[in-house]
Amino acid sequence: MNSEVEEIKSRLNIVDVLSEYIHLEKAGANWRAICPFHHEKTPSFMVNEEKQIWHCFGCGKGGDIFSFVMEMEGLEFREALKMLAEKAGVKIKNYNPQKFKKKNRILEILELATKFWEIQLWKGMGKDKILDYLHQRGLQDETIKKFRLGYAPSGWRNMLKFLVKRGYKLEEIAKTGLLVNKGNMTLQDNQISQAYDRFRNRIIFPMAECAGRVVGFSARIAPGGDESQAKYINTPETEVYHKSRILYGMDKAKSEIKQKNWLLLVEGNMDVIATSQAGIENVVAVSGTALTEEQIGIIKRYTRHLKMFFDMDKAGEIATKKSVKICLAKEMNVQIVILPFGKDAAEIAKDNPDKLKEAVKKSLNVMEYFFQRVFKKFDKNKVEDKEKIAEELLDIIADLENAVEKEYWLKKLSEKLEISQTALADSLKKLKLEKRIKKDKDFD
Repeated sequence: MNSEVEEIKSRLNIVDVLSEYIHLEKAGANWRAICPFHHEKTPSFMVNEEKQIWHCFGCGKGGDIFSFVMEMEGLEFREALKMLAEKAGVKIKNYNPQKFKKKNRILEILELATKFWEIQLWKGMGKDKILDYLHQRGLQDETIKKFRLGYAPSGWRNMLKFLVKRGYKLEEIAKTGLLVNKGNMTLQDNQISQAYDRFRNRIIFPMAECAGRVVGFSARIAPGGDESQAKYINTPETEVYHKSRILYGMDKAKSEIKQKNWLLLVEGNMDVIATSQAGIENVVAVSGTALTEEQIGIIKRYTRHLKMFFDMDKAGEIATKKSVKICLAKEMNVQIVILPFGKDAAEIAKDNPDKLKEAVKKSLNVMEYFFQRVFKKFDKNKVEDKEKIAEELLDIIADLENAVEKEYWLKKLSEKLEISQTALADSLKKLKLEKRIKKDKDFD
């Protein structure tokens, strides 16, 4: 194995590998960047191209290309070895996926399931009705293949029979989230009557981690399906799938995000696919929930500039505000995309791609957005409404980490409300104290 490691190192330049994840700038004989592993304002992450090593003087982490990829992608050494070997064109001797740890076995089953459903869409039971539906939604064949959409046909055990026939045990399949265990019985002896397929008569959206490996699925009810069922269901939490850490489409978008240095965040899977097809490829989705701190950590590997485009219904507004507050606390640069006619990203991407691009280009600074919405909602000439305006906007200003930015918006709020900046600053201090106390209680 040592010879394989050395051969990979000799073929791959550390600067090229790390540049796929972070923005490196020349600094004398070395390269430097903002560290992706801890929060910092001044670059302390250094790369020595001659020695092919990296080190962060802020958090103390360091190593070679293997340790970096392991840290960034959340991989074990063997997984990073395989990934970098493929990139370098190096063959790993005695590579046998069957002997890998259970995590690799899970990933192997998930990849096989993805291929099974792809075949069902293109050549099986979904090739007419389901494919026609996707075409009607405006998706081209190339796009459908790019995102590896599939179809899980009706029937209780299509996937189970397929996997068991190929030698996988029920106990193994259960760890992937692909089956439902009837009555929580002990799964043994491959008695498939003990379980059934989780995904039936549904359009399948594979969910991949940043490296591109499928870790779970989101499944939409097929047209003409049982409307009493949930429109979307997802893989439950497993050893490899954690919803709070997945951004749909990130594996496809990361290079474009890094190149453009901004990301478009949308609400759902179809929004990502349609927007990408329309020509905005640096797009990912949170899949219907507000952003998590883990997801922001992933985004910050590639950019600190974020444009949000959520539905403008009540749920979308709540998700937007929650996501914004987390982003501001992490010193992200946030803008909001607004469409005056209320369509979601997928609809406008299909009907008028140029309008979508124009709206994204004209996105508003996040504070401008909230100022406009709040002042439109209340009458600033009424005392009780002044209080409501101040309360809503101070709640967001409190999350700004940059002191200059915070001072600017506090001054603007003071001018628009015709209330002294000192009074607003006092209210802000009180609000921040209340938040800190609540946070401490939540922690306890």
